[in-house]
Amino acid sequence: MTLEYSNPKRRRGAVMVGTLGLLCAGMLSAADTRGLTLWWSGGLAAAATGLGPPASLRMRLADDRPQPRPANAGEALTGSPESRLIAIYRLVARHELDDALVASTALVQSHPNFRLAQLLHADLLAARAAPLAAWGGAVPEAELTPMRDEALQRLAALRERPAAGMVPAEFVQLPPSVPFAIAVDAARSRLYLFENSAGGLKLVDDFYISVGKQGVEKLVEGDQRTPLGLYFTTGRIDPRALEDRFGVGALPLNYPNAYDRNRGRTGSGILLHGVPAATYSRPPQDSDGCVVLANEDLLSLAGRLPLRDTPVLISRQIDWRAPAGAQAAAHPAFLKSFQRWQQARLASDADTLASFYPSEGPSDGAAIARFRQRAALPPSAISDTSLITWRDDRELMIATFREQAGAGQRRDRVMRQYWGRDGSAWVIVAEGQVH
Repeated sequence: MTLEYSNPKRRRGAVMVGTLGLLCAGMLSAADTRGLTLWWSGGLAAAATGLGPPASLRMRLADDRPQPRPANAGEALTGSPESRLIAIYRLVARHELDDALVASTALVQSHPNFRLAQLLHADLLAARAAPLAAWGGAVPEAELTPMRDEALQRLAALRERPAAGMVPAEFVQLPPSVPFAIAVDAARSRLYLFENSAGGLKLVDDFYISVGKQGVEKLVEGDQRTPLGLYFTTGRIDPRALEDRFGVGALPLNYPNAYDRNRGRTGSGILLHGVPAATYSRPPQDSDGCVVLANEDLLSLAGRLPLRDTPVLISRQIDWRAPAGAQAAAHPAFLKSFQRWQQARLASDADTLASFYPSEGPSDGAAIARFRQRAALPPSAISDTSLITWRDDRELMIATFREQAGAGQRRDRVMRQYWGRDGSAWVIVAEGQVH
């Protein structure tokens, strides 16, 4: 973005400013209280490819008189590092370069490992001395590209915010025993945290994240892809037991889950984890398959979650719906089948229970004996049912519920079933005890 730097102590000069001076020229046509309005047109394309902005995007300050500080300039000095960075971009877009430099100085002092902020700060400093021939100065293109990608993802996610009250379509039903749920939007490099209360799901926070170097849809060990599907946290790993590359801690996920194993998917060690101490964030695709957050974001997230069993939905792109629309995502035929299964389970009706399993399932004598032994010991009740839908190679419903201890049983059991649609019927394609 070509700007006239206004400073009474220095000569005026045309300069090209910054990592997202670049983006501001092509993307910030306006800013309002709801966030950034981005312009996806030739200006962005030219800037993003390093060709520079067209003449129509050249903006100059009127004169060298000190410009009044806008009422919202303080946004660039408080809040999360990401919100401060976005506020600095807004200042650059409004030509308020002195305020932008003050804010970027404070940001890099408080977060010296935030490379994206350092690059913008460096360009703002360099622009005070002489015109910049290109954004990013002498930084090699191979290093600039990942930062450009990160900046684009951060801005796009803030521009395309879900409307108030909207939730992922997959979250059909969550009981009060599940206080939080997580949805990862790989296309937006964003993790969304929802609180589950009497009023339903409410979006309470969101964070920039990185996924696998080769993208998503993990199939085999070592493919550097992040799995797609529904997973659950299984505990926490103390940072003292981790290498520095995992940052301040990790939340393991239950990949491969029972359905993954049923489909022959391999791999292990999929985590939500932090970043090395010398790094603030990583490019959008930079992990070996894990979901990676800034260290302070991971601490903020983990500090609110129970020790285990938080649902984590990982999708290519979130389908946002009103809560009623999400509840309607449960197929009526599945709901009827699930209700019939529960009735048969409570009544120890082994023959009816067996009808819900596909004919190609386990048929050896030992497996049948275990099935009938379990069926003969019904729970006293089924409670705390969560229902989450997912489309894999078929339409799925994932049901997690508590079987309360009945006669001859010492403790409750938490079970998880993966129901798949087989033509017009719904069958249990995978299941297992949670813990």
